[in-house]
Amino acid sequence: MERTQPGGLLVRRPGRAYHRLYEVTSTAVKEVDAELQVGGPSLAPGYQDEWIRRFADFVETRDLPIDFVSRHAYSSGPVQPVPFGAHQTLMPASALLEQFGAPKRQLAGSRLAELPLHITEFNSSYRPDNPIHDTAFHAAYLAPVLVNGGDLADSFSYWTFSDVFEEVGIPTAPFHGGFGLLTHRQIKKPTYHLYTFMAEMGEQILARGEDHLVTRHEDGRVTVLAWAPADPTGGAPVEGHTLRLTLPVGTPEARGSAYVRRRSVSEDAGNARAAWIEMGRPLAPDTRRLDALHEAAEPARSHHAVPVTAGRAEIDLVLARNEVTLLELTPVVDETPKWWSEERLFGLGEEGTDASAT
Repeated sequence: MERTQPGGLLVRRPGRAYHRLYEVTSTAVKEVDAELQVGGPSLAPGYQDEWIRRFADFVETRDLPIDFVSRHAYSSGPVQPVPFGAHQTLMPASALLEQFGAPKRQLAGSRLAELPLHITEFNSSYRPDNPIHDTAFHAAYLAPVLVNGGDLADSFSYWTFSDVFEEVGIPTAPFHGGFGLLTHRQIKKPTYHLYTFMAEMGEQILARGEDHLVTRHEDGRVTVLAWAPADPTGGAPVEGHTLRLTLPVGTPEARGSAYVRRRSVSEDAGNARAAWIEMGRPLAPDTRRLDALHEAAEPARSHHAVPVTAGRAEIDLVLARNEVTLLELTPVVDETPKWWSEERLFGLGEEGTDASAT
């Protein structure tokens, strides 16, 4: 994979060593067990289209085993070093989705285009010391990626699950911009909750928009994931982003009410980093402060009932800055005894009045 340009300059094409590595490794793996899955080339953002095409040509020409195609995806710009960390600009979240879809486009016409596509690493920043990873903004920023990424790739793996990671040195504080969904003291970050919310969505997609996803479970529950706009260009955070949704509840003729359960993370809720800053950024929190951080990391919770008319419930959602929220609507089957009256709870009903009079 070398060529000589006019004037005698020798140009070494990228990929020669990797191609040889892939050939030897994939063949060896299949010799051990033909059911084991092999694939590549796990290229990082910024690669040239021809690199992945050249890999496809090499695999097809040599008739090498390949079960899937893989790549990485990140949306951050050049590093701006700071003591014990790094700051970077961010592209819009749509840039991650564009990267997810790139291999299928680049491999069009080859047999590799029909293989499963796995994004084996993705995140905003490729640095394990960028404070963006710890923020509520990060959860809102990645929400549309989690909602739409499955349309483009067979899997996409967040890099990484925890902050136990020493690529650029041992972490100096609980919140140091690590990749993880959890800090190294197991404190949940807002993006952790984005994943837990997604895991509670239903199997049937009812609606999807630029700021929400609506699903239904087999048992009739309806779930709504909604998020505030997250502008990575430095614009003012949106306060009070509002959605008005009309949701199907029960049968088309159903009347009554639905129980609404809501959980949220934002700048002011489920945001342990904010609590840590208010504590004075302790490098090694003692047990009392660590307990407080775990408490601060939990989502805000609320509940209420909404009326259901002709099988529909109207929901007004007002989102705080960088909020990600999960709503669950369950049709109410009212089992309140007919004789019950809330007015009598403290003996203030008619019987209570009569008794006091005597």
